[in-house]
Amino acid sequence: MSLEPLMFGFLVSASIGSLARYFHLNGSRLRKRLEVETKTDRRPPDDSPVILPPELVKKFEDKLGIKKDSSKVKEMKKKMVQAGIYSERALAIFLGLKIGLPLALPILVMPLLWDRGISKIVLVGLAYGLFLGGYFLPTLIISHLVDARQKKIKQALPDALDLLVVCVEAGQGLNAALKRVSDDFMVSSPALAKEFNLVNLEINAGLEREQALRNLADRTGVDELASLCSILIQSDRFGTSVATALKVQSETLRTTRRQKLEEMAAKTPVKLIFPLILFIFPAIMVVILGPAVIRIMETLFKR
Repeated sequence: MSLEPLMFGFLVSASIGSLARYFHLNGSRLRKRLEVETKTDRRPPDDSPVILPPELVKKFEDKLGIKKDSSKVKEMKKKMVQAGIYSERALAIFLGLKIGLPLALPILVMPLLWDRGISKIVLVGLAYGLFLGGYFLPTLIISHLVDARQKKIKQALPDALDLLVVCVEAGQGLNAALKRVSDDFMVSSPALAKEFNLVNLEINAGLEREQALRNLADRTGVDELASLCSILIQSDRFGTSVATALKVQSETLRTTRRQKLEEMAAKTPVKLIFPLILFIFPAIMVVILGPAVIRIMETLFKR
């Protein structure tokens, strides 16, 4: 057996171990204390590694429009929150996937198909398709998560409004009612429960109720919930009954839901036309006309 692979593996392992040991010592508490005691006049070093030149990063951000306070970045963060992703690193991971997947997918897939006898034109088209798929895949996933979460919130909102009405009429304040609904809906509708809990936490932290309700409408992006927030803001501003406003909104939501269900039921016959024509109608024709065709063929062959 040749010693070259063993030597190469030993060198790679030693290099990795040396780097790990260096970073471990560099981040140890004893080393930091010694640096502070011996070099008190030195400014603390910046922990963020500089991988690319700042000028190149700035030009890259300008071309893509992904500066820190740009409108595009704010819109992306809003989409992340509407999808239920509240992590601060979510935007960085999303942009990394959006930039890395178009390059990674062709590099990973094309070597597997290179010697399979596939024509070069097909390979070029496949590489281009993988590039586009990698670029649009993160956006499609986020859009799917947003739509699914908004659908769950819409389905649970009428029942939550009914419980809010019961709590408010029982004498609880709006904050206590939101907390109670959040606790009761944590199993059946976690998305809506978390949003109501965030509203309650923001109000307890000192934020005005009007701003907390506006934040709720922005975080979800659901029209029905935005309408509810507007009604609650107006009721709080003008001093009208919160229970009456919640009752009206609950009845409106249930009427809207019933109308949508009736609309879907009315569209059912139209949607059934194509399956009937393509699958059911040919089978019925075979069953009905089959015996007649067989008898006609027997009569012709006897002659």
